[in-house]
Amino acid sequence: MATWPIFSLILLAFAAIATRADARAFFVFGDSLVDNGNNNYLITTARADSPPYGIDYPTHRATGRFSNGFNIPDLISQSLGMEPTEPYLSPFLKGNKLLVGANFASAGVGILNDTGIQFLNIIRIGKQFEYFQQYQTRVARLIGSEETQALVNQALVLMTLGGNDFVNNYYLVPFSARSRQFSLPDYVRYLISEYRKVLRKLYDLGARRVLVTGTGPMGCVPAELAQRSRAGECSVELTRAAGLFNPQLTQMLSSLNSELGANAHTMGLGSAHHYPTCAQTEICMHFGIHFTLQKRLTELLFNRFCLLITTQKRKMANLVNIHVVFVLILALGSLGIHAEAKAFFIFGDSLVDNGNNNYLATTARADSPPYGIDYPTHRPTGRFSNGLNIPDIIKLSGEKLLDGANFASAGVGVLNDTGIQFVNIIRIYQQLEYFKEYQQKLRAIIGKEEAQKLVKESLVLITLGGNDFVNNYYLIPYSVRSRQYPLKKYVPFVISEYKKVLQRLYKLGARRVIVTGTGPLGCVPAELAQHSRNGECAEELQQAASLFNPQLVKAIDGLNKNIGSVVFIAANTNQMHMDFITNPQSFGFETSKIACCGQGPYNGLGLCTPLSNLCPNRDLYVFWDPFHPSERANRLIVEQILGGSTSYMYPMNLNTVMAIDSRA
Repeated sequence: MATWPIFSLILLAFAAIATRADARAFFVFGDSLVDNGNNNYLITTARADSPPYGIDYPTHRATGRFSNGFNIPDLISQSLGMEPTEPYLSPFLKGNKLLVGANFASAGVGILNDTGIQFLNIIRIGKQFEYFQQYQTRVARLIGSEETQALVNQALVLMTLGGNDFVNNYYLVPFSARSRQFSLPDYVRYLISEYRKVLRKLYDLGARRVLVTGTGPMGCVPAELAQRSRAGECSVELTRAAGLFNPQLTQMLSSLNSELGANAHTMGLGSAHHYPTCAQTEICMHFGIHFTLQKRLTELLFNRFCLLITTQKRKMANLVNIHVVFVLILALGSLGIHAEAKAFFIFGDSLVDNGNNNYLATTARADSPPYGIDYPTHRPTGRFSNGLNIPDIIKLSGEKLLDGANFASAGVGVLNDTGIQFVNIIRIYQQLEYFKEYQQKLRAIIGKEEAQKLVKESLVLITLGGNDFVNNYYLIPYSVRSRQYPLKKYVPFVISEYKKVLQRLYKLGARRVIVTGTGPLGCVPAELAQHSRNGECAEELQQAASLFNPQLVKAIDGLNKNIGSVVFIAANTNQMHMDFITNPQSFGFETSKIACCGQGPYNGLGLCTPLSNLCPNRDLYVFWDPFHPSERANRLIVEQILGGSTSYMYPMNLNTVMAIDSRA
């Protein structure tokens, strides 16, 4: 059955819902997350009509709900002051009970008709709609056609689909029919197009206020952990599927609302990643797939929007009162479609340098072919990539971002002595000085107050740290820094200096800063070529990354606590890279060890030059050159920056940031 209900513990986005006075009836469509017992009346394996299901239901008996007690539709009904909706197949749904609404949901169904075929007899979504038509015919006999139409138009509708299309279809068995037919990105697009048809049909049947849920972190439910996890980490493939599906669902809903002329709004988004113990049933996962936190979550729907950001040790809640009627309620993963434009500022090293070093007398340059071979102009731009880099992709991914400025310079680190072999580079404090100059120029154009506002509301990306190991501590045997510090003391020193950089950035006005950690330093082709015999990652550099990244997250958490708000957001780029380094084929890569452009073992020696080996298809390689990801790898990284769980983005992802700020 489907994983995670309407409110996922990773991406929460609530828009407003009809108030008690507005909703006359309540209709429910979807899967096991909202099924109130229809499958009890079917010959199917997807049933919850035996103990211990229902152990905390008022009757203490199994009802067909995939829950220990009430499910979310029950609690919504209670909040509306109505009776719970009866399953449509129930013999008790008759007479005046029809006017309350009906629950058409059936465990096991998905958007696609071939989803859940292993459950035999279930009510697929098209059939649920046929029953909805039958329902309207029955009600018309009671109250007349006009009143029936009014009842349906004014009703609240809950729609929950999507999870089964991954768990019980695409990933049900290895090499499933759908996985052979579609790559994951193509499958997601196909699902979204079919879901759009479903929602359009629902509109044609009279629905005017619809809460549409996305999928939660499907790879994090106990059922998936039991099958796919060794150490309790979420399934990468299923989590990636959710990360692709949810933003596209939000975009589709926005488009559908525009097409219908609806005045839909997105109130915002939250994220949480929380694995409590099961000492109390109200805070634990129930039977591996369905969870018991339903009453608490449903309370969030009414009269307020509650943004919950669960951090490792604390919760922060922002409450915004709402009283809005919607045509389609966007219930997941928005970027803040109607957000005002933000400026975008970038600081750091070669991973984000868009060409500053082209103007410097330095060896750290990427302004000659074949760099830029896949850039729109097919010419080198100074980006250390075959095409677009991370800042480019963030700007193209749906957020409304003004140009701002890119201050990054290849070769720099947190420390001033990092990258000295590159001669002339823009060290981080010089980048911050340029940021001050930028603001002075901006004030001359738009005035002091507007300039301060633009910077305060901007998005900032800073990428530092890798060079402090690769091009400093481990640059040569017995380097100055390695003689000065053992690794375990060098890392805290770098972190303490990085904190000073971030504090300086805050003083310069930055209020939303994404801070990346280091990638898997020992796994890049340059290190494999020098330090690996059998393709294994260089142990010392991997140890450095494993020490640095957790301490960076801790430092960021401390800074945010001292400031009293979430200014700095940690991006776990190490894990983002490791996902496709350890399992490149599942992401469509042929190799994660060999660079596309280079020479020597793993194409990891020297620089990428016109004389280097060059692969014909860059999309099949994780690494473009001996150090830097390919454009396609960058796109996967940005997917996690935008919508990743707190395993990747702490304490929230960029989608969440944009949605919060759009409603501030």
